[in-house]
Amino acid sequence: MKTKSIYYWSLQIIIWSLLSGVAAFSYWISGNEFKLEIWQLLLDFLALAILSILITHLLKKFINKYLEFDALKVVDGFKIMGLLFLASALLIFSYTIYIRLTYTFLYDRVDVLNHASQSLKNHIILFLNYGIYFMVWTVFYVAIKGLMQLNRTREKRLELETSLKESQLNTLKGQINPHFMFNSLNNIRGLMLEDVDRARNMLTNLSETLRYSLTKSEENAILLEDELEMVENYIEISKIQFEDRLQFTANIDEASLNKQIPPMIIQMLVENALKHGISNLKKGGQVCLSTTIKDNQLQIEVSNSGTLQTHEDSTKLGLKNIKRRLELLYDKSATFSLNEIDNQVVATIKMPLL
Repeated sequence: MKTKSIYYWSLQIIIWSLLSGVAAFSYWISGNEFKLEIWQLLLDFLALAILSILITHLLKKFINKYLEFDALKVVDGFKIMGLLFLASALLIFSYTIYIRLTYTFLYDRVDVLNHASQSLKNHIILFLNYGIYFMVWTVFYVAIKGLMQLNRTREKRLELETSLKESQLNTLKGQINPHFMFNSLNNIRGLMLEDVDRARNMLTNLSETLRYSLTKSEENAILLEDELEMVENYIEISKIQFEDRLQFTANIDEASLNKQIPPMIIQMLVENALKHGISNLKKGGQVCLSTTIKDNQLQIEVSNSGTLQTHEDSTKLGLKNIKRRLELLYDKSATFSLNEIDNQVVATIKMPLL
Protein backbone atom coordinates (compact mmCIF):
# COMPACT_ATOMS: atom_id res chain seq x y z
CA MET A 1 0.00 0.00 0.00
CA LYS A 2 2.86 2.40 0.84
CA THR A 3 4.53 1.73 -2.52
CA LYS A 4 1.29 2.39 -4.40
CA SER A 5 0.88 5.68 -2.53
CA ILE A 6 4.40 6.76 -3.51
CA TYR A 7 3.74 5.93 -7.16
CA TYR A 8 0.44 7.77 -7.08
CA TRP A 9 1.80 11.00 -5.61
CA SER A 10 4.88 10.85 -7.82
CA LEU A 11 2.74 10.58 -10.94
CA GLN A 12 0.44 13.34 -9.71
CA ILE A 13 3.34 15.74 -9.18
CA ILE A 14 5.04 14.84 -12.47
CA ILE A 15 1.90 15.03 -14.63
CA TRP A 16 0.52 18.33 -13.33
CA SER A 17 3.96 19.94 -13.04
CA LEU A 18 4.69 19.09 -16.66
CA LEU A 19 1.32 20.38 -17.80
CA SER A 20 1.74 23.64 -15.88
CA GLY A 21 5.37 23.91 -17.00
CA VAL A 22 4.37 23.60 -20.66
CA ALA A 23 1.69 26.27 -20.15
CA ALA A 24 4.18 28.62 -18.43
CA PHE A 25 6.78 28.11 -21.17
CA SER A 26 4.17 28.74 -23.85
CA TYR A 27 3.12 31.99 -22.15
CA TRP A 28 6.74 33.11 -21.77
CA ILE A 29 7.79 32.58 -25.39
CA SER A 30 4.56 34.19 -26.64
CA GLY A 31 5.77 37.56 -25.32
CA ASN A 32 4.96 37.61 -21.58
CA GLU A 33 1.98 39.94 -22.14
CA PHE A 34 1.76 41.08 -18.49
CA LYS A 35 5.54 41.59 -18.21
CA LEU A 36 5.75 39.32 -15.17
CA GLU A 37 8.96 38.53 -13.37
CA ILE A 38 10.18 34.95 -13.70
CA TRP A 39 9.46 34.22 -10.04
CA GLN A 40 5.93 35.59 -10.46
CA LEU A 41 5.36 33.43 -13.51
CA LEU A 42 6.70 30.35 -11.72
CA LEU A 43 4.56 31.07 -8.66
CA ASP A 44 1.39 31.42 -10.75
CA PHE A 45 1.84 28.15 -12.58
CA LEU A 46 3.08 26.38 -9.44
CA ALA A 47 -0.16 27.41 -7.77
CA LEU A 48 -2.09 26.03 -10.74
CA ALA A 49 -0.20 22.73 -10.50
CA ILE A 50 -0.81 22.45 -6.74
CA LEU A 51 -4.52 23.19 -7.18
CA SER A 52 -4.73 20.55 -9.94
CA ILE A 53 -3.02 17.96 -7.74
CA LEU A 54 -5.26 18.67 -4.74
CA ILE A 55 -8.49 18.78 -6.74
CA THR A 56 -7.78 15.54 -8.65
CA HIS A 57 -6.89 13.90 -5.34
CA LEU A 58 -10.25 15.07 -3.98
CA LEU A 59 -11.85 13.78 -7.19
CA LYS A 60 -10.19 10.42 -6.58
CA LYS A 61 -11.66 10.20 -3.09
CA PHE A 62 -15.18 10.90 -4.35
CA ILE A 63 -14.80 8.39 -7.19
CA ASN A 64 -13.68 5.70 -4.74
CA LYS A 65 -16.56 6.55 -2.43
CA TYR A 66 -19.40 6.61 -4.94
CA LEU A 67 -18.26 4.13 -7.61
CA GLU A 68 -18.09 0.32 -7.37
CA PHE A 69 -15.32 -0.68 -9.76
CA ASP A 70 -16.32 -4.35 -9.84
CA ALA A 71 -19.86 -3.47 -10.94
CA LEU A 72 -19.80 -0.26 -13.00
CA LYS A 73 -23.17 0.88 -14.37
CA VAL A 74 -24.39 3.50 -16.84
CA VAL A 75 -25.47 5.75 -13.99
CA ASP A 76 -21.86 5.81 -12.80
CA GLY A 77 -20.97 7.69 -16.00
CA PHE A 78 -23.33 10.48 -15.02
CA LYS A 79 -21.83 10.54 -11.54
CA ILE A 80 -18.37 10.97 -13.06
CA MET A 81 -19.58 13.79 -15.33
CA GLY A 82 -21.05 15.58 -12.33
CA LEU A 83 -17.82 15.17 -10.38
CA LEU A 84 -15.80 16.51 -13.33
CA PHE A 85 -18.04 19.57 -13.56
CA LEU A 86 -17.62 20.28 -9.84
CA ALA A 87 -13.85 19.70 -10.02
CA SER A 88 -13.43 22.13 -12.92
CA ALA A 89 -15.63 24.74 -11.23
CA LEU A 90 -13.64 24.39 -8.00
CA LEU A 91 -10.36 24.88 -9.86
CA ILE A 92 -11.58 28.04 -11.62
CA PHE A 93 -13.02 29.44 -8.39
CA SER A 94 -9.85 28.71 -6.38
CA TYR A 95 -7.48 30.03 -9.04
CA THR A 96 -9.54 33.19 -9.51
CA ILE A 97 -9.31 33.91 -5.78
CA TYR A 98 -5.54 33.23 -5.91
CA ILE A 99 -5.10 35.66 -8.85
CA ARG A 100 -7.09 38.43 -7.18
CA LEU A 101 -5.26 38.13 -3.85
CA THR A 102 -1.79 37.72 -5.35
CA TYR A 103 -2.01 40.44 -7.98
CA THR A 104 -3.58 42.86 -5.49
CA PHE A 105 -1.40 42.37 -2.42
CA LEU A 106 1.79 40.60 -3.59
CA TYR A 107 2.47 41.76 -7.15
CA ASP A 108 0.70 45.14 -6.83
CA ARG A 109 -0.67 44.67 -10.34
CA VAL A 110 -4.34 45.55 -10.04
CA ASP A 111 -4.30 46.52 -13.70
CA VAL A 112 -4.08 42.86 -14.69
CA LEU A 113 -7.41 42.16 -13.00
CA ASN A 114 -9.13 44.47 -15.52
CA HIS A 115 -7.46 42.82 -18.49
CA ALA A 116 -9.51 40.99 -21.16
CA SER A 117 -7.87 37.70 -20.06
CA GLN A 118 -9.91 37.90 -16.86
CA SER A 119 -13.20 38.05 -18.74
CA LEU A 120 -15.99 35.52 -18.32
CA LYS A 121 -15.26 34.14 -21.78
CA ASN A 122 -11.67 33.26 -20.89
CA HIS A 123 -12.79 31.76 -17.60
CA ILE A 124 -15.20 29.52 -19.50
CA ILE A 125 -12.39 28.49 -21.89
CA LEU A 126 -10.15 27.67 -18.91
CA PHE A 127 -13.03 25.77 -17.34
CA LEU A 128 -13.49 23.66 -20.49
CA ASN A 129 -9.76 23.05 -20.89
CA TYR A 130 -9.36 21.76 -17.38
CA GLY A 131 -12.60 19.86 -17.69
CA ILE A 132 -10.93 17.95 -20.53
CA TYR A 133 -7.71 17.49 -18.53
CA PHE A 134 -9.65 16.16 -15.56
CA MET A 135 -11.69 13.88 -17.82
CA VAL A 136 -8.53 12.34 -19.33
CA TRP A 137 -7.07 11.97 -15.83
CA THR A 138 -10.29 10.29 -14.63
CA VAL A 139 -10.37 7.87 -17.57
CA PHE A 140 -6.82 6.74 -16.82
CA TYR A 141 -7.48 6.52 -13.10
CA VAL A 142 -10.71 4.52 -13.49
CA ALA A 143 -9.02 2.21 -16.02
CA ILE A 144 -6.03 1.57 -13.74
CA LYS A 145 -8.26 1.20 -10.68
CA GLY A 146 -10.53 -1.19 -12.58
CA LEU A 147 -7.59 -3.33 -13.68
CA MET A 148 -6.27 -3.46 -10.12
CA GLN A 149 -9.72 -4.46 -8.90
CA LEU A 150 -9.90 -7.21 -11.52
CA ASN A 151 -6.47 -8.48 -10.47
CA ARG A 152 -7.52 -8.52 -6.82
CA THR A 153 -10.73 -10.35 -7.72
CA ARG A 154 -8.76 -12.86 -9.79
CA GLU A 155 -6.26 -13.39 -6.97
CA LYS A 156 -9.08 -13.95 -4.49
CA ARG A 157 -10.76 -16.39 -6.88
CA LEU A 158 -7.49 -18.29 -7.31
CA GLU A 159 -7.01 -18.37 -3.53
CA LEU A 160 -10.54 -19.69 -3.10
CA GLU A 161 -10.01 -22.30 -5.82
CA THR A 162 -6.71 -23.37 -4.25
CA SER A 163 -8.32 -23.52 -0.83
CA LEU A 164 -11.23 -25.54 -2.24
CA LYS A 165 -8.82 -27.88 -4.03
CA GLU A 166 -6.85 -28.45 -0.83
CA SER A 167 -10.08 -29.01 1.08
CA GLN A 168 -11.29 -31.52 -1.51
CA LEU A 169 -7.93 -33.33 -1.47
CA ASN A 170 -7.96 -33.53 2.32
CA THR A 171 -11.51 -34.87 2.23
CA LEU A 172 -10.54 -37.52 -0.30
CA LYS A 173 -7.51 -38.50 1.75
CA GLY A 174 -9.68 -38.75 4.84
CA GLN A 175 -11.88 -41.27 3.07
CA ILE A 176 -8.83 -43.40 2.20
CA ASN A 177 -7.07 -43.83 5.53
CA PRO A 178 -9.55 -45.76 7.73
CA HIS A 179 -11.00 -47.90 4.95
CA PHE A 180 -9.02 -51.07 5.57
CA MET A 181 -7.93 -50.48 9.18
CA PHE A 182 -11.05 -51.91 10.81
CA ASN A 183 -11.02 -55.08 8.71
CA SER A 184 -7.32 -55.54 9.48
CA LEU A 185 -7.90 -55.29 13.23
CA ASN A 186 -10.67 -57.88 13.05
CA ASN A 187 -8.44 -60.26 11.07
CA ILE A 188 -5.53 -59.85 13.51
CA ARG A 189 -7.88 -60.46 16.45
CA GLY A 190 -8.82 -63.81 14.90
CA LEU A 191 -5.19 -64.66 14.14
CA MET A 192 -4.16 -64.14 17.78
CA LEU A 193 -6.08 -67.33 18.71
CA GLU A 194 -4.06 -69.35 16.18
CA ASP A 195 -0.57 -67.83 15.83
CA VAL A 196 0.51 -65.21 18.35
CA ASP A 197 3.90 -64.56 16.71
CA ARG A 198 2.37 -63.96 13.34
CA ALA A 199 -0.32 -61.78 14.89
CA ARG A 200 2.45 -59.74 16.54
CA ASN A 201 4.14 -59.26 13.17
CA MET A 202 0.84 -58.27 11.60
CA LEU A 203 0.30 -55.67 14.34
CA THR A 204 3.74 -54.29 13.49
CA ASN A 205 2.77 -54.11 9.83
CA LEU A 206 -0.52 -52.46 10.72
CA SER A 207 1.18 -49.88 12.95
CA GLU A 208 3.61 -49.06 10.12
CA THR A 209 0.68 -48.71 7.75
CA LEU A 210 -1.16 -46.46 10.18
CA ARG A 211 1.94 -44.35 10.77
CA TYR A 212 2.38 -43.98 7.03
CA SER A 213 -1.24 -42.98 6.47
CA LEU A 214 -1.09 -40.39 9.26
CA THR A 215 2.21 -38.79 8.24
CA LYS A 216 2.22 -39.10 4.47
CA SER A 217 -1.42 -38.47 3.64
CA GLU A 218 -0.98 -34.80 4.59
CA GLU A 219 1.35 -34.42 1.61
CA ASN A 220 0.33 -34.12 -2.02
CA ALA A 221 3.31 -36.09 -3.32
CA ILE A 222 5.69 -38.73 -1.95
CA LEU A 223 8.37 -41.01 -3.33
CA LEU A 224 7.08 -44.14 -5.06
CA GLU A 225 9.62 -46.12 -3.04
CA ASP A 226 7.91 -45.05 0.22
CA GLU A 227 4.52 -46.02 -1.16
CA LEU A 228 5.79 -49.50 -2.03
CA GLU A 229 6.76 -50.13 1.60
CA MET A 230 3.23 -49.31 2.64
CA VAL A 231 1.81 -51.61 -0.08
CA GLU A 232 4.00 -54.49 1.12
CA ASN A 233 2.68 -54.05 4.66
CA TYR A 234 -0.85 -53.91 3.32
CA ILE A 235 -0.36 -57.14 1.37
CA GLU A 236 1.05 -58.92 4.42
CA ILE A 237 -1.95 -57.86 6.48
CA SER A 238 -4.36 -58.93 3.71
CA LYS A 239 -2.79 -62.39 3.59
CA ILE A 240 -4.32 -63.07 7.02
CA GLN A 241 -7.69 -63.08 5.33
CA PHE A 242 -6.80 -64.57 1.93
CA GLU A 243 -3.96 -66.90 3.01
CA ASP A 244 -2.79 -68.97 0.00
CA ARG A 245 -5.55 -67.52 -2.18
CA LEU A 246 -3.50 -64.36 -2.64
CA GLN A 247 -0.40 -64.32 -4.80
CA PHE A 248 1.34 -60.97 -5.15
CA THR A 249 4.14 -60.06 -7.54
CA ALA A 250 5.83 -56.71 -8.22
CA ASN A 251 7.75 -55.64 -11.31
CA ILE A 252 9.19 -52.25 -10.45
CA ASP A 253 11.30 -50.11 -12.75
CA GLU A 254 14.17 -48.92 -10.57
CA ALA A 255 14.16 -45.57 -12.35
CA SER A 256 10.66 -44.98 -10.99
CA LEU A 257 11.54 -45.43 -7.31
CA ASN A 258 12.52 -41.80 -6.80
CA LYS A 259 9.54 -40.36 -8.69
CA GLN A 260 6.79 -38.42 -6.93
CA ILE A 261 3.24 -39.81 -6.74
CA PRO A 262 0.12 -38.97 -4.69
CA PRO A 263 0.18 -40.84 -1.35
CA MET A 264 -2.00 -43.96 -0.92
CA ILE A 265 -2.85 -44.13 -4.60
CA ILE A 266 -1.12 -47.50 -5.28
CA GLN A 267 -2.56 -48.89 -2.06
CA MET A 268 -6.04 -47.96 -3.30
CA LEU A 269 -5.45 -49.79 -6.58
CA VAL A 270 -4.27 -52.88 -4.73
CA GLU A 271 -7.14 -52.67 -2.28
CA ASN A 272 -9.61 -52.42 -5.15
CA ALA A 273 -8.01 -55.47 -6.80
CA LEU A 274 -8.41 -57.50 -3.61
CA LYS A 275 -11.89 -56.30 -2.72
CA HIS A 276 -13.51 -56.61 -6.15
CA GLY A 277 -11.25 -59.27 -7.68
CA ILE A 278 -9.53 -61.83 -5.44
CA SER A 279 -12.24 -61.87 -2.77
CA ASN A 280 -14.78 -63.03 -5.39
CA LEU A 281 -12.67 -66.00 -6.54
CA LYS A 282 -12.91 -69.23 -4.52
CA LYS A 283 -9.44 -70.34 -5.51
CA GLY A 284 -8.07 -66.85 -5.22
CA GLY A 285 -5.76 -65.35 -7.78
CA GLN A 286 -2.82 -63.15 -8.50
CA VAL A 287 -2.28 -59.42 -8.09
CA CYS A 288 0.57 -57.91 -10.07
CA LEU A 289 1.99 -54.43 -9.58
CA SER A 290 4.26 -52.88 -12.19
CA THR A 291 5.73 -49.45 -12.81
CA THR A 292 7.43 -48.13 -15.95
CA ILE A 293 8.59 -44.80 -17.32
CA LYS A 294 7.73 -44.06 -20.90
CA ASP A 295 7.40 -40.84 -22.92
CA ASN A 296 8.21 -38.72 -19.87
CA GLN A 297 5.30 -40.28 -18.00
CA LEU A 298 5.13 -42.62 -15.03
CA GLN A 299 2.83 -45.58 -15.63
CA ILE A 300 1.50 -47.55 -12.67
CA GLU A 301 -0.39 -50.73 -13.43
CA VAL A 302 -2.17 -53.08 -11.04
CA SER A 303 -3.76 -56.22 -12.52
CA ASN A 304 -5.71 -58.96 -10.81
CA SER A 305 -7.27 -62.27 -11.75
CA GLY A 306 -10.97 -62.12 -12.54
CA THR A 307 -13.40 -60.20 -14.66
CA LEU A 308 -14.63 -56.64 -14.60
CA GLN A 309 -18.00 -56.68 -12.87
CA THR A 310 -20.48 -53.98 -11.90
CA HIS A 311 -22.33 -54.44 -8.63
CA GLU A 312 -25.43 -52.38 -7.94
CA ASP A 313 -24.50 -52.00 -4.29
CA SER A 314 -20.99 -50.80 -5.12
CA THR A 315 -20.35 -47.07 -4.83
CA LYS A 316 -16.93 -47.34 -6.52
CA LEU A 317 -15.79 -44.73 -4.03
CA GLY A 318 -12.13 -45.77 -4.22
CA LEU A 319 -11.99 -45.45 -8.00
CA LYS A 320 -13.82 -42.12 -7.90
CA ASN A 321 -11.33 -40.88 -5.35
CA ILE A 322 -8.42 -41.87 -7.59
CA LYS A 323 -9.90 -40.07 -10.60
CA ARG A 324 -10.76 -36.97 -8.61
CA ARG A 325 -7.35 -36.74 -6.94
CA LEU A 326 -5.55 -37.08 -10.27
CA GLU A 327 -7.80 -34.41 -11.76
CA LEU A 328 -7.17 -32.00 -8.88
CA LEU A 329 -3.42 -32.56 -8.85
CA TYR A 330 -2.62 -32.88 -12.56
CA ASP A 331 -5.71 -31.58 -14.35
CA LYS A 332 -5.78 -33.37 -17.74
CA SER A 333 -2.11 -34.38 -17.68
CA ALA A 334 -2.87 -37.63 -15.82
CA THR A 335 -5.22 -40.47 -16.82
CA PHE A 336 -6.81 -43.44 -15.10
CA SER A 337 -8.33 -46.45 -16.84
CA LEU A 338 -9.84 -49.77 -15.76
CA ASN A 339 -10.11 -52.52 -18.36
CA GLU A 340 -10.54 -56.28 -18.66
CA ILE A 341 -7.81 -57.99 -20.69
CA ASP A 342 -7.58 -61.81 -21.04
CA ASN A 343 -9.39 -62.60 -17.79
CA GLN A 344 -7.38 -59.93 -16.02
CA VAL A 345 -8.70 -56.65 -14.64
CA VAL A 346 -6.07 -54.03 -15.35
CA ALA A 347 -6.05 -50.63 -13.61
CA THR A 348 -3.63 -48.14 -15.16
CA ILE A 349 -2.52 -44.70 -14.04
CA LYS A 350 -0.40 -42.46 -16.24
CA MET A 351 0.93 -39.21 -14.78
CA PRO A 352 3.59 -36.66 -15.68
CA LEU A 353 6.97 -36.98 -14.00
CA LEU A 354 7.52 -34.54 -11.14
